Formats: sequence, C-alpha cells, structure tokens
Amino acid sequence: MNEKADNRVKGYAIITGIVYLALQHAFYLAGHYLALLFGITPFSPKLPLDDMIPIVSVFIIPYVWSYIYWAMGPMVVSKCKKEHFADYMAANLLACVAGTLALAFFPTYMDRIAEGLYEVPASPTFFDKLRLFWYSLDGSATAYNLLPSFHCINSTLCYLGVAGRREIPRAFRIYSLIMTLLIFASTVFVKQHYLLDIPTGAVLAALAYFFAKRYRLGRMFAPLERLYAKRKAKKTA
Repeated sequence: MNEKADNRVKGYAIITGIVYLALQHAFYLAGHYLALLFGITPFSPKLPLDDMIPIVSVFIIPYVWSYIYWAMGPMVVSKCKKEHFADYMAANLLACVAGTLALAFFPTYMDRIAEGLYEVPASPTFFDKLRLFWYSLDGSATAYNLLPSFHCINSTLCYLGVAGRREIPRAFRIYSLIMTLLIFASTVFVKQHYLLDIPTGAVLAALAYFFAKRYRLGRMFAPLERLYAKRKAKKTA
C-alpha cells in the first residue's frame, strides 16, 4: 500500500494519544514529588515584565483545550510515515523525561495569594469562574512545576510533528501553529506560568525533536511495532 493510500489516522495512534496524555501528566506530577523527595527548595522564576501582563480569563479556553490538542497530536502525525511517527513519539518521551528532571532538580513555584489571583471580580464571568476552578485543581494557593512549561513543551511538539508535512492538510498545519501560539499566550494570561517558562519549554521541545529526528530515536519502538504488526496479522488471517 502506498503512502497516499495509507494517509489516514491509524488505530494504534488513537490508543497512543490517550495513553501518552496520561503518561505525560504522570511525568509532570513526578517532577514536584521528586523535588520534595530530594528536599530541594523551589524558587520563583518571575521577571519584572510578568507584573505588566494582565489577567485575561478568556484564555482559559485554549489552556484547557490544550489537553485535547495533545491527545490529537499522535493521531494526526500517524497519517505520516511510520518512521516519522516513531521519531515524533520518541521526541515526546525525551522531552517529558528532560522536563521532569528540570522540575525535580530546579523546582519552581508561584504564590497565587501574593499575586492576587484569588481576587474575584465584582461581576465574575464564566471564564473567571473557570480560571479560579482550574486553580483549585492545580495546587490552589501555590502552583508548582512552572519552568519549563509542559503546556509549551507538548504544544510545541504537536506543531513540529506536522510542520512541513505534506501528508497533513495545510489547514490543519495552520490551525496547529495558531493553537500552539494561543496556548503559549494562555499560560501567562491566566497566570498559570511566568514569561520565562514559555521559551524554556519551547526550546526544550525543539531540542528533543531535533535529537529524535537526527538520531532516529524512534527505533526504540521497533519491538512494539513488530508486536502490533503480529497481532494485526492474526486478526486478518
């Protein structure tokens, strides 16, 4: 079967997208718990420019939508050659491991009370309420795991996975770029991150992608690919 005829979302990618979404969240949480285990005191990566950024609660929508976007990443990239898909997933795994180590050995925090983030507007909108609810799910008064931003790591990789790939419709590639930039903006407009967290996450993701493609790290998944092919052959026999 040629590449054009097989330009579809693969079944294994649907499972991979869901499993990876859970896996990357586990990596994210592990960073904080490892920092506690090592007894390393967190620091604030806040810059003077951060005080100039207003709260724009409507950006909680792309911030929350990002989880769907990340799960879609492997599914869309599976429309490309298997080698590209494998390298893409290897880049995601490498970035998660590197990000977790950064969170563990250089832990960061944000004091939401001191930042005035729990000050409720006189007439709170739906977006204000959703933002405050999200805080309650993520540390409440204190946010951890800021630098590098996993939102920026995962979103950058979602875009790099489809950038320049002719197998992916141009409209989706444009959507992916816009979505990634909106997620970048959302991290600071809903005050889940400081400015410095964005470039560190994006650069880490880009480096992981470069190394995965340069050294064909996707080959680590060859045993899983053979197992999947064997089970598929049995079903069609």
